[in-house]
Amino acid sequence: MAIEAKKCGATVVSVSSLLNYRQAAAKHSTGKKLPDVSDIAIDNCIPPEDALVASEGIPEKFAAGSTVASVSIAMTLVAEVGRLLLKEGIRPSTFVSPNVGLSPDHNEQVFKEYMRNVFHGQ
Repeated sequence: MAIEAKKCGATVVSVSSLLNYRQAAAKHSTGKKLPDVSDIAIDNCIPPEDALVASEGIPEKFAAGSTVASVSIAMTLVAEVGRLLLKEGIRPSTFVSPNVGLSPDHNEQVFKEYMRNVFHGQ
């Protein structure tokens, strides 16, 4: 998918374990790994086996660390992009928790704006 996205002119940003990248063999027919075709390769700093918890009575580790790392990285990117947009005078549309108390249809309006932009190029 990353290769095809690049062919379409997209900037490819990946999040993966660079330690695993250095240890594992490529499985794609091109012999490339995801960071090889990424314009920006973000290291999630998770060990190659991904699982982090060891417990007596079970031979393999469990509880994936990449899930927690990926969510943290994604939210950091959301925060930084939002900050940069505001610095440029662009107010990003944001989803809010229903507990915040804004208008009850706030998130619906964000969805509608997104749909207009995606399907009508506005």
